Amino acid sequence: MKATQNNFFATEFLVERGPRFFYLVIAVFCFLIYANTIPNDYGMDDHLVTNHNPVIEKGISGLYEIFTTNYISENGMYVDYRPLVKASYAIEYSLFGWNPHISHFINILFYALGCCLILKLLLELFDRKYFSVLFIGVLIYAAHPMHTEVVASLKGRDEILVLIFIFLSALFFLKYAESENKKYFAVGVLFFFFSLLSKISGIPFIVLIPLMISLQKKEVKKAGYIFFALAVITVVYYLILLKSLPGLARPYEYVETPLPYINSYSIKLGTALYSLLYYVKLLIAPVQFSFYYGVNFIELKPFFSLLSMASLAIHISLLCAAVYFFRKNIFVSFFLLFYLIQISLASNIIQPLPGIVGERVLLIASLSFCVLLAFVLDKYFNKEILTGRHKSKKKTEANNFSFRSNYLQLTLAVGLLVFYSYETIARNSDWKNTITLFEADMPHLEKSAKANYMMAKEIRRLYRTDKDLTPEKLQTESSKAIHYYNQAIKEYPDYAAAIEELGMLYAIEQKNNSMAIPLFQKAFTIDSTLWRSANNLAMAFQMSKDTSEAIMWYEKALKAKKDNQKVLVELAKLYYLKGEKAKALACNDALMKLNPDSFLPYYNYAVYYMLERDTASAVKYFEEDIRHGEKERFPYLFLIKHYLNQHDTANAIRVRNFLPRVTQ
Repeated sequence: MKATQNNFFATEFLVERGPRFFYLVIAVFCFLIYANTIPNDYGMDDHLVTNHNPVIEKGISGLYEIFTTNYISENGMYVDYRPLVKASYAIEYSLFGWNPHISHFINILFYALGCCLILKLLLELFDRKYFSVLFIGVLIYAAHPMHTEVVASLKGRDEILVLIFIFLSALFFLKYAESENKKYFAVGVLFFFFSLLSKISGIPFIVLIPLMISLQKKEVKKAGYIFFALAVITVVYYLILLKSLPGLARPYEYVETPLPYINSYSIKLGTALYSLLYYVKLLIAPVQFSFYYGVNFIELKPFFSLLSMASLAIHISLLCAAVYFFRKNIFVSFFLLFYLIQISLASNIIQPLPGIVGERVLLIASLSFCVLLAFVLDKYFNKEILTGRHKSKKKTEANNFSFRSNYLQLTLAVGLLVFYSYETIARNSDWKNTITLFEADMPHLEKSAKANYMMAKEIRRLYRTDKDLTPEKLQTESSKAIHYYNQAIKEYPDYAAAIEELGMLYAIEQKNNSMAIPLFQKAFTIDSTLWRSANNLAMAFQMSKDTSEAIMWYEKALKAKKDNQKVLVELAKLYYLKGEKAKALACNDALMKLNPDSFLPYYNYAVYYMLERDTASAVKYFEEDIRHGEKERFPYLFLIKHYLNQHDTANAIRVRNFLPRVTQ
C-alpha cells in the first residue's frame, strides 16, 4: 500500500543537531552493546599481546624490545611485526598492572573512536543529503555481530588500531587534496605508517585512498601521487623489516589451511571462492560464529563446484554493478569497490589465511555491507529523503546535521539494530574466557580438526594448573581431553601434534605407557621434528633398562632439536654406562658450549672423574658445579667428606655453609 501523509509510518522523524551529538550517540551505542565484555577475563591467544606476556611485563622499559623484535618469536618461528598493539599493552601494564577489565574497556573506547572516524570520513566524501544513510549505516556497523571477535578479544586490538589509523590517514589525505598543504600529506603518511605498525589489514587502502580522492575530489593526479607514495612506503617498510628481523613468514599447519600444500589450482581457486562466499553468508546471516574454522569445517572445493561458481557469479556481479553505477550513483559504486578491494586481502588468493576463514578480516570490509543496507532502507522506504525532494519546514542551521527518516524506515532500522545488538551482546558472553568460548562453539565445530585440538589443549592446561585438582577430577577432565584429541585425529589422521600430546596425556596423567608409546612412535613417524615424542620414547626405554633403544631415540630427539640440553645430559649418562666414554664427553662438551653457566656439564665431568677414581679432577669439577648453582646435596657432601679426609677444615666449613640452601 502506498504510504500517505495520513499513514503513521510515513510521518517524518527529524533530529537536527551539531556533529558532536551524533558522534556521542555512536560512542554511547558502542559502549552499550560491548559493556558486557568489561567483566571478561583474558581469552584465546591474548598471551601474544598481554596476559602475563614477559615482554609486556617489562612495561615502558620493554618498548625498545617490542619495536625491535617480531610480533611472535618462539620455537624458532618469527611471525609478522605489530609493535603498536604490544606497545599499547606495555604502557597499559605500566599504569594498571595486569587488569583484563581495563584492557576490555580500552578496546571498546578504541572501537567507538574508530566508528566515529568512519562517520567523519564518509561525511567528508559524500554530500549531506546522505547523512541519514551514513548515520544509520555506521550504527548498523557498530552493532554487527561480526565484530565481536575483534572487540571482545584483547588480541583483536591490532585490527581496531588499523581501523583508527587508516581512517585518520584517509582523512588527512582528503584534506591534502583540498588544500594542497603538504603537512596534511605528511600526517596522512604518518598515520598510514602507524597502520602498518599495527597490522597489514590496511594495505588495501593503498588503492582505496586514491580511489576516494579521484572519485570525490576529482583530483586524479594527486590520487596517483598518493598511490605511488603509499606503495613505495609499504615496499621499503617491508624490505627494511626483512633485513632487520630474523623472519616475517608465518608457517602454516595443514589443519589451519591446506592451500599451501595443495598443487591443484582448481582446488586452490575453488576454495578461495568458497571462502569469499562464506564471508557473504556471515554478513547476511550473522548467527553462528566460530573461534576457529580450518580444514574440514571449511570444505575444499574445486573451481567448478556449485558453491564456487555461485561465489564467482556474486563477486563478478558486484564488480559489474560497481562499474554500472560508476556514473549513475557514485555512492553505490564506491562502496561496492570498497568491499571488493578490502576483502581481496582475505580471499586466500593473494595469500593463505590461517583457518581459511577469519571473522576479524571483515572488520573494515563489512562497512560496505552495513552502509549499503542503510542505503536500501532509505531508497525503498524513504525515497523523498534520499532524493532531496523532502522539504523541512524548519531551516537547518549551517553547522547542524539533519537526520531525517519516516517511522517505517526507522522501525525497520531499529528492529535490525535490536537484532544485531542482541546477537552481539550474547556473543560477548561467550568470550568471557577461553574455555567458555570453546564450550560455546564446539557443538558445531565437530569437523574442525584444529578446533578439537585447541579444545583438548585448553582442557589439559586448565587441569594441569588446577591447585585443587582431585584424582576424580583429573580422571574426568583428562577423559574429556582424550575425546577431543581423538576427534581431532579422526578429522585429520596425520595430525602429529595432536597424536603426540595425546601420548603425553596417557604417559603423564594416565600413567599408561602401553597406550603412550605407540602414539609417540606414530607422531614421530609423521613428523620427525617432534623431538618430544622421540625424547619420551627414549625415557620409556631408559626406564625399562633398554639402553640401546633409549640411546637411539635420544639421538633422534637431538637431531630434531640440536640445542636440547636435557637430551644431552641423558645421552652423556647412557653413553658412559655403555662404556662409550668419548661420546659421553663429547655430549658434555656440547652441553657446556650451549650453556656455559649451567652446573650440569660440571656435575657430569665430576661424576665421570669420580668413577674413574681421579679424585683431584672430581673435586675440581664439583667445585665448579656448586659455584654454578647446583641444587642437589650429593656434590656438597662429597666435597665436605673429601676436605675432612684431607684435614682441610676451612674448605669443609666453606662448603658446609652452602648446604642449608640446597633443596632437601
